[in-house]
Amino acid sequence: MKKILTILMAILLTSNISFAIDKYSVEYLQGKNHFSLTTNLAEMSVKRALKKALKKETGTNFDIKFEGYTLSSIKRGIFKSIELSGKDVKYNNLIIPYVHLESLDDYNYIDYTQNPVVFKCDMTYAYDIQLDDESINAALENASYNKILAKVNRIASPLFVVKGVKTKIKDDKLYIITDYNLPLAITKDRSFVARSDFEVVNGKIKAKNVHIDTAYGNLGLNKVANLINYLNPLEFTVDILENSGQKTTIENVNIVDNKVKVSGKIYIKGTKG
Repeated sequence: MKKILTILMAILLTSNISFAIDKYSVEYLQGKNHFSLTTNLAEMSVKRALKKALKKETGTNFDIKFEGYTLSSIKRGIFKSIELSGKDVKYNNLIIPYVHLESLDDYNYIDYTQNPVVFKCDMTYAYDIQLDDESINAALENASYNKILAKVNRIASPLFVVKGVKTKIKDDKLYIITDYNLPLAITKDRSFVARSDFEVVNGKIKAKNVHIDTAYGNLGLNKVANLINYLNPLEFTVDILENSGQKTTIENVNIVDNKVKVSGKIYIKGTKG
């Protein structure tokens, strides 16, 4: 999210549009009708430049809505709202099938003259993302997922050792395929498959309605659900999409049309003064 806003501010900085001195307070900008042709032209210029920059950064043609107040406030880094959506977005070495971001505040102020840029007011964004098998499994190949596997193995030792996790979405259900090793058994390498829905509990993605094949024996569903929550492929995938220095909350998760849909809020704390 911060990367996108940084691109936006760089575009504003390099624009060659001239402007006169204007007022920049929340009260002034929100309290008057600032319609002008030059503002409209500036908004169009920002959208074109942002679309081009995001295409280069993510490989995606984003649909973008951008609204400012005045030409000079736009140049200063102040804008009213921004909304963008794109498909097959390249981000953190993943391909995200769908991304939607939308500002929820009517006043956003970023000082792009500093390096790194400084967020001059608190800002809140709503996000919606869709994940598929490719994006989730690519995330699970991330080296940091080994820390989660190591934690699970410390708990499970010496009964079994988890070697890897994959997922498969079918009929709007997520199947978690866990490869594990039984150190004390003759046949050591095995795979375990569980099917699950998911819900958000206290801001965390948790398994619910867990099902397992009877071929795996008399295994307690609570134990299986706990194992899935420890492995937590969805929570991990969403986590690696976050930027440091911002608070992200998860509000909803569901599986529709064989895509995992996750939505929530992004909170950016502004620096006053």
